[in-house]
Amino acid sequence: MAPTSKKTQEGYSWTGSTGVRKGGLPCKGVVEPSTRIGSPAGHIHDAIVVGAGYAGLMAAREMTDHVLLLEARDRIGGRTYTVETDGILYEMGGTWVTHHMAFLFKEMIRYGMDRDLLLTHHAGYENDYYTLNVPGTTPRKMTHEEAGRIASRGWDIFVNVDGENCRKICPLPHSQLGNILVDRKDVEKYDKISCRERFEEIKHLLTIEESGLLVALLLHISGGSMENSSLWDMVRSHALMTYNSENFGPIWTTFKLRQGQSELASRIFQDATDHGLHYSFQTPICSINDLSDGQAQIIEVKTNSGSIHRARRVVSTVPLNVLRTVEFNPPLSRKRQEALDIGHVNFMTKIHAEVEGSGLASWNGMNYSNLLMFGYGDGVTENGNAHIVGFGKDERATYVPEHHPEKTIDAFEKLHPMKVKKMVFHNWITDPWSRGGPAWWTPEYMTKYQDELQSRHGNVLFASADWANGWRAAIDGALEQGFLAAHEVISETKRMFQSTFTSRI
Repeated sequence: MAPTSKKTQEGYSWTGSTGVRKGGLPCKGVVEPSTRIGSPAGHIHDAIVVGAGYAGLMAAREMTDHVLLLEARDRIGGRTYTVETDGILYEMGGTWVTHHMAFLFKEMIRYGMDRDLLLTHHAGYENDYYTLNVPGTTPRKMTHEEAGRIASRGWDIFVNVDGENCRKICPLPHSQLGNILVDRKDVEKYDKISCRERFEEIKHLLTIEESGLLVALLLHISGGSMENSSLWDMVRSHALMTYNSENFGPIWTTFKLRQGQSELASRIFQDATDHGLHYSFQTPICSINDLSDGQAQIIEVKTNSGSIHRARRVVSTVPLNVLRTVEFNPPLSRKRQEALDIGHVNFMTKIHAEVEGSGLASWNGMNYSNLLMFGYGDGVTENGNAHIVGFGKDERATYVPEHHPEKTIDAFEKLHPMKVKKMVFHNWITDPWSRGGPAWWTPEYMTKYQDELQSRHGNVLFASADWANGWRAAIDGALEQGFLAAHEVISETKRMFQSTFTSRI
């Protein structure tokens, strides 16, 4: 892995000698210099794209000509970026790739990264087993295969709401509402149910270990609580996994890009800049004002520093939990504003740790009552130490990783005896430009608000993985939304040009 000299101001690291430090982490996604705007003041761009995550990058690359990209961070990638240090890649947000994600896989093929992969799981090290620790049973070691069977049985019973393994109620997971096979009212019935309500229905069918592992898994996936997490989100996920829990690992948690997510994002960004994209990073916005009238179509985007940029269209990729901080004129619809006020429920924790010795590189495990419920070995650093990734549920009330490193170390040690040498992480919850992880919704949220969130607001289009049709809360969903918004703008721009050209003849 070639080292990068670029360092982001974001993220945190910890060692025993330094304590917690903010920023200074090597990341090739950092953009230097941060601004390239060649147009004069007052210039009207064809489009302004707000946000340089995967949705924004896709939209910007597809449109490119006469487009301005504005980004609050110092880097591309949004809630997905790669830190390159210790001879390995720390994926701070979105991580895994698969050919089951069509938009993502297309980009991997385009940039020659589809076969250049790494595996998350590494067999053959000393502690090649799974540790299971749930309330009501004695903690024990087992094979990874046995742990997989326990998780699969609980999951399969939980999601099988229609008696046909979700194939009847969710036959088209990219078109969950209004498809040709399922009455919308049937979907709405299941969308009203919380994970807690469904669990209470089926828990008598499960062993204590199956129950504990299932609940921990649901909380890990949603990043919320059993009460505020939607059952439908799990049904949708099962359908996307081709209705087979054995695909949970291969699709969600196995394959990574050898060169990292920031490399893929950088290639998309470079492609766009090679075709004329203008951009300004470290440029958060505060308002979007549509000044269009019957004669002209003009939108003004105002930044926090007071500068104003103008365009005929705006593609906003601002995340769901942040969008309510942006002022819109004319105001957003009451229904969309209501959706933004509710937001999504994913407030999970993800922490990377380098631990002494290589033995835990083959280990996976869980402890349901722990701040970090799941941990797994993910390679060996250049120092010969195991790289461990820990995941926790919503613990905002009592735990902030950058403020409580001692709690994080204790949580790792409760997963398995280990000596933590270093930690690297990004707190998406306290990050003002994310305010949470990838979007997982409350019961009824999809049927009430998805259509509204996907709709446009005058000349402003909204594109985010947070309300994608298919792989919502995933890189593929972001790429899907950016693509759709870009091509809507392209089509309208062509019509405007043709209309103007015709009127001059």
